[in-house]
Amino acid sequence: MTELANVAVGESLAVSALTNLSGFHADSTLKQATYAFIASQLISKGERDDLAKVFKAFDTNGDGKLSIDEVKTGYLEHYGKIMSDEEVVTMFNAVDSDKSGFIDYSEFVVAAMQQSQVTSQDKLQAAFRMFDKDGSGIISADEIREVLQFGGSNSMSAEAVDAVIKQVDANGDGEISFEEFV
Repeated sequence: MTELANVAVGESLAVSALTNLSGFHADSTLKQATYAFIASQLISKGERDDLAKVFKAFDTNGDGKLSIDEVKTGYLEHYGKIMSDEEVVTMFNAVDSDKSGFIDYSEFVVAAMQQSQVTSQDKLQAAFRMFDKDGSGIISADEIREVLQFGGSNSMSAEAVDAVIKQVDANGDGEISFEEFV
C-alpha cells in the first residue's frame, strides 16, 4: 500500500486509475456526456469509493482538484517513472473537459474508470435511454440539444449539435440509433 496525503491506496488500484487516466480520450461531446452520466449515475458505490481514494491520494494539497504537478508526482510514486511534460499536457487536454487547467473529481472519475465498466451493455443502454427522451429507440437532434444544454442561454448551437450527430451518425439519416451510439 502507498500512503499519500494520509490516504492508503492499493498500488494496483492507483496504477489502474493512472493507466486509464493517461489513456483517456473522449473524442466527442456526446461521448463526454455519456461517460459523465455513467460515472455519476451508473457505477457502483465500490467503484466510486475506490476512485475517490485514488483521487484523494493524488490531491496532496486537498483542494479538490488535481494539478499537473500532483499528477506527475502520483505517476512517479505509482509507476516509478517520470511522466514527460508533453504526456501530462496531452492527458490534461483529454481529461480536463472544462479547460480549467485542473482535473476535478468528476473529470477524474470519468477518465479513470475501467473502459470495460463504462462500456458494458447495460450501462450503454441506460445512457442511451437518457438521451432518447421519447423512448423511440432513436436519438434526435432535439434530444441531444436537450441533454447537452448547459443552463438555458448556454445551450449548444444548432451547428454544434449537427457536428455531434455527424460524428456519430454512420448512416447519415440525421439521427442516432443505439448501434451508432455504441
